[in-house]
Amino acid sequence: MQARDIRSISIGRARTSREIFLIKNSFLNIIVDEAHNILSVNSERESEQWKDYRLETFEEIIKEGRKFGVFLTIASQRPFDISPTIISQLHNYFLHRLINSNDIRAIEKTVSYLDNLSFESLPILPTGTCILAGLLAQVPVVVDVGRIPKLYEPNNKTMSLVDKW
Repeated sequence: MQARDIRSISIGRARTSREIFLIKNSFLNIIVDEAHNILSVNSERESEQWKDYRLETFEEIIKEGRKFGVFLTIASQRPFDISPTIISQLHNYFLHRLINSNDIRAIEKTVSYLDNLSFESLPILPTGTCILAGLLAQVPVVVDVGRIPKLYEPNNKTMSLVDKW
């Protein structure tokens, strides 16, 4: 065997080892914004068969995905509309102001990481503040989320009708 052959074999093995390392240490994080529109149990926009398939798929991802490096992050203003299975399987929660009693009850039923004071605070949290609860924090923590620089702000502010009159 010549030196060039040995080098080729070594490079070939290193490349395979690197690929195996990358595969074992990679992950996929699926982010679903406005999750109440996609993960709703009460959706009437599609057939029952499609809704069951859609929910089963996401429920399987959230229950079994972490074993394979697949994670789900959801954002929603209406947790009541999201499948309780999905809500209960999440590991961390960034809870912003919730006013609707159905939404608060949905969180109360499925999120075991919150104490009574945190639940009572949900309707009165100021803009830009949330409660972090879950595996990341031993106790619920109030977090002040920094503002986005004006240059990058989305155009999604609630219109002030008084200012327009």
